[in-house]
Amino acid sequence: MIVAVVIPAREAEGMLRGCIESVRAQQHPADEVWIVVGPSRDGTLKAARELADDITVVLENPAGDRGSAINQVLDASRADAFAFVDTQSRLDPDYLSSALDVLDRTGAAVVGGPMRASGPTPVAKAMAAALGSPFGIGDSQFHFVGTGREVESVYLGVYRASAFHRVGHYNAALLRTEDDDINARIRAAGLRIWLDPAIGATYLCRTRLADIWTQYRGYGYWKVGLGTIRRSAIRPRHFVPAAFVGATAVGAAISAVAWRPALAVLSLAYVGVAWTDAARMRGLEIRARLIYPLVTLTMHVGYGVGSLIGLFRWAHLRAAASRGAATAEPESLPAFRGNRA
Repeated sequence: MIVAVVIPAREAEGMLRGCIESVRAQQHPADEVWIVVGPSRDGTLKAARELADDITVVLENPAGDRGSAINQVLDASRADAFAFVDTQSRLDPDYLSSALDVLDRTGAAVVGGPMRASGPTPVAKAMAAALGSPFGIGDSQFHFVGTGREVESVYLGVYRASAFHRVGHYNAALLRTEDDDINARIRAAGLRIWLDPAIGATYLCRTRLADIWTQYRGYGYWKVGLGTIRRSAIRPRHFVPAAFVGATAVGAAISAVAWRPALAVLSLAYVGVAWTDAARMRGLEIRARLIYPLVTLTMHVGYGVGSLIGLFRWAHLRAAASRGAATAEPESLPAFRGNRA
């Protein structure tokens, strides 16, 4: 089986080398490595070119989004399986060998493991803790370690080429939820997605609150974009942050016109629940525990605000997502039909 590793990269000069090193340290070496670089203000493209070798190809991605980056490789590669890796990911040395074993053993179209989150600063450590907690992230399956099982989605993922031959390309109009969309289409085609804890990778969390805010606001916004064309990929939990933002706004209004302590009571309740959640976490340093409520609040409010903006722009998102879906269909991709099935 020919295996291609695909690394979309943008504003990732400081992260790219560590990512590539983890790819090159694989017990089962990749046959192809593709670094697809979007427009960046730092030296990402230069760093990528310095890392090129006999099997590592560097492409430029003017569109900048992850879906477009992957689609370029789907058109250019003859691989039988594609391992998608983000620059903030670090693969265990047996990542590819374990993934290929699980592909073979389960017959699934997509396999992956749980997200292990980590970070060097108190903010990043608090975010990593939140990503391992139902309070922080809800019940998203791949954030929690368990036994091997069929799931809706996995972290990163190793995909059979035949899955793309069946369902088409990524919808590049979805800038944050392109993986949710492709996975929903794969499941709708009767193919399986399998989570196995043997497939190990670490996610390096963002170190600044501003970056976390931008990340989660984008998640919330584009989750609505996904919902405009694929209702089956949306769950009630996705709108809990929007409801929380709405409740906070109501609390602020009540404080302004009726009962002044309303917002303070709501805020203290949130902080109390967050600190209680942090208190049960072993090994979390004191500074990360102290700022845990601030980090989770940034995640929750960012996601909620993004969702509310997305709902306000429903028609615009639906039009864009529908156009992207049309270009991603298999019948619109004659060049892709030659890829291995």
